[in-house]
Amino acid sequence: MAKQFEAKIEDIGASDYRAFFDSNVLRVWHLDGKERTFKIIRCQRIDSEYMGKRSKQPLLTLEDSKGRELPLPLALNKTNAKTIAQLYGTKVAGWHGKLITLYPTTTDVGNETRDCIRIRPEDPSKRARKGKAGPAQEQVNGADHDEPPMGALETDHAPESEHVQ
Repeated sequence: MAKQFEAKIEDIGASDYRAFFDSNVLRVWHLDGKERTFKIIRCQRIDSEYMGKRSKQPLLTLEDSKGRELPLPLALNKTNAKTIAQLYGTKVAGWHGKLITLYPTTTDVGNETRDCIRIRPEDPSKRARKGKAGPAQEQVNGADHDEPPMGALETDHAPESEHVQ
């Protein structure tokens, strides 16, 4: 006789149904609608695939304010990588130990509006003195935005990575 399905109840601390599905990387729904600040503790280069097209991209390992490593890394698209580079320079080794604030927003891709993660373009340690700005709707028009938005990659994997610290 076949083994009967057993339901397992698991509290994952998220309210969005998409967070309950398997994921190899941090997605917009894992933010649970809130902006969150993390420390960059590692950057690797991974191979990813989107709509049959393979590419390489940075993958960040992040740490929360209590020093706990997040279970899911953040795969950077070009927009978010450029934001970090504007904050902390183009040398990835200089990103180690730096703070970034992730926030959920939307972006237009073709005829669709999609949820995505963006990085605030200011150093969170300096922003604490100034106050917060709210998330904005983004329009994606131009060659620099030809990568898929965060949350769109369903076949992310990290078989080969180049570690930079």
